[in-house]
Amino acid sequence: MPHLRFCAPLPLLCAALLPGPAVAAAVDTDPATIKALAADAYLWGLGPEFIWRFAQYNTIIGAKFNHFKYGQVPAAWNNEGTNAGDASVVYMSGFVNFDKSPALVLTVPPSSNQYYVVAYIDGYANSVGSIGTRPTPSDVTTSYLLVGPKSPYAHLQTAKVNGYEYPVMASDTNLSWFLIRVLTNTLIDASAPTSVPNVVKNVQEKFALNTLQEFEANGHQPVFPRNYVTPPPNPEQTKRAAPYQNAPADAVTFFTQLGNAVVMSPIPNRRTGLSGTPLTDLPAWVVPQAGAADIYYVPSFGQQEKLASFAPIGLTEKGFSVPAGWGPMQKQALQDGYTFGQDKLNAFIARASSNAGRTNDWGILNNPVGTYPNTPRGYLYRSVIVLEGGVANIALDAVYPTTTGNPAPYDGNHTYKITFTVPPQFQPLPARGIYPPLVSDSSGNPKGFWSITLYATDPSEQDAPFVAQTSVLNTSYSTADTAVLSVDATNNSMTVNAPDWGTLEASTPILFGGDVTAYGLMPNTVYYVANAPTTNADKTAYTFQVSTEWLQPLSLDTDTQTYVPIQGPPSQNGQHPGPIVQLLSPAGAGALNYGMVKPVSQLGSAQLAANQLALNTDGSLTLWFGPTLPAGAPESNWIPTPSTAYYKTLYSEPISTAFQLSLRMYYPTPGDEPPSILPYTPGGFRKLKESYIPPLVEMVQ
Repeated sequence: MPHLRFCAPLPLLCAALLPGPAVAAAVDTDPATIKALAADAYLWGLGPEFIWRFAQYNTIIGAKFNHFKYGQVPAAWNNEGTNAGDASVVYMSGFVNFDKSPALVLTVPPSSNQYYVVAYIDGYANSVGSIGTRPTPSDVTTSYLLVGPKSPYAHLQTAKVNGYEYPVMASDTNLSWFLIRVLTNTLIDASAPTSVPNVVKNVQEKFALNTLQEFEANGHQPVFPRNYVTPPPNPEQTKRAAPYQNAPADAVTFFTQLGNAVVMSPIPNRRTGLSGTPLTDLPAWVVPQAGAADIYYVPSFGQQEKLASFAPIGLTEKGFSVPAGWGPMQKQALQDGYTFGQDKLNAFIARASSNAGRTNDWGILNNPVGTYPNTPRGYLYRSVIVLEGGVANIALDAVYPTTTGNPAPYDGNHTYKITFTVPPQFQPLPARGIYPPLVSDSSGNPKGFWSITLYATDPSEQDAPFVAQTSVLNTSYSTADTAVLSVDATNNSMTVNAPDWGTLEASTPILFGGDVTAYGLMPNTVYYVANAPTTNADKTAYTFQVSTEWLQPLSLDTDTQTYVPIQGPPSQNGQHPGPIVQLLSPAGAGALNYGMVKPVSQLGSAQLAANQLALNTDGSLTLWFGPTLPAGAPESNWIPTPSTAYYKTLYSEPISTAFQLSLRMYYPTPGDEPPSILPYTPGGFRKLKESYIPPLVEMVQ
């Protein structure tokens, strides 16, 4: 699922506000006013601009509007790689455009015994719906009627259409986005029920998105795709999508895209959807607006006045155009204001990160997140979320503490560790360093999950982090257990049985077992599928060449003048293999096997439940982060870090070795049941911003 932003790492918690500029609508040629308004418009508009732009990008290179893109491979390596990708889940994504279809039907599988969360996000980056294990636990398949703000069903909680009754999920904007995460153990063998192939087959492929007409014509049953694999983009699609891949550097382009977003999704009013409904009557799948006390209003209502304030720079509900009469001085002021807005946002993040000492250097944002107040503070936080990875679940579904690296980022040339301890019977609040507190079932197993993911911090893609390329170095969870059918030394290609763990494509990391050296290969070495494999008629065998390297695109950090290898689809510009292995096929050679490498970019509760992690004698768990396996550390507990020694073998450019850690906590314990990552207000005492703090990350060497 290329470049799908999901619930991203959030490295801050700070209540400080940046003052917005005063609005002087009559002075639309004054450079100072233009600069101030442009900065304010950037801080307000980054959310809707991102949703609109990202919808264009993904519907060009992936699934078109009103269709799902089913992710067959987790975001652990390059296949399906995404900024801030979560390697604990398989993703599904779909952008909805109600101008193309006024009514859709979303079908979801049972959620009581399989964790998943469906985040439904409107055109202003607010979560308007949440479906899954926490909000709507169910043992049966359920189909929701999806409608836009103009639908006659938008004011209903349930609707009977042609004799069939649906729960109604109304969006407050014409453009919306589904981002679905389904828990899987990405490091377990294919035969396990929690493995990627089994979760994909038994859970993910039970989701469907249909038009109402399709659903009715099929006897009120979902219509599933004939092929769940979205074809990779062709060169023409890649070229057409390229302008939407990254945030534009040019202010006019940014504000044009923001204007397009506003035109496509007009700001909702106080009568949109279920607005006016008492919160006690709100259905479980509808997300209340930020700060809701008694009455529900759609989260994006209340922005009209803010949008109107940008008319002096040409941004209105009708879109954006450079005002008539502007000359070079005014256009430069617009650009300066755009840059100034970015600087203000980055300064806010830096200040927040510098205040994270009380939380063991973890930035914790648990309010507001997912939905945002329509205030300068709310717009600021909404933009921070976009900058740090796109969009976020509401805190009841997930919170993402992220290391701030204060006073400096963690350096992958060093080794670090973190230890989670068993909760004592009595512990003062906030509880520090215990296992992440999640809602659990009657057996004590979490209903959601927690995991720690290591990211290389990336200055492009709006500062989104990426899974470090070095994650392939830990092969302790990988096995060469699938037969190589033949080796063609003339063409330096091999033909293999289809893997049972995933899908082979260019850039897939693999390893070999058996009589390895006889074929010109090395044992205990990571190789890569060098080209798009060809398959036989029934797609049971793949033929491809093998490379010793895979080179990713590099993004430049202009501050440090270093580069970061970033993930993306193999068709993305800059992706290519290194040298092709010169294969041998001598007579009498023994059997050769291969296996897909399961990169270790994250570890957490899924591996803990499967007894794949080594515990300390007291029941605590230590995870290790370093360029090589630390002395005395179990390989199962090691996440490789980006290092100079590794990257200098691949790239001539200077590569950044900075990294951050993100602790994902899905379905956290509620705040009123401490310890919790969510806010806690004990009776008669001061409010705790969180009653649980993750353990300190310690540098070992």
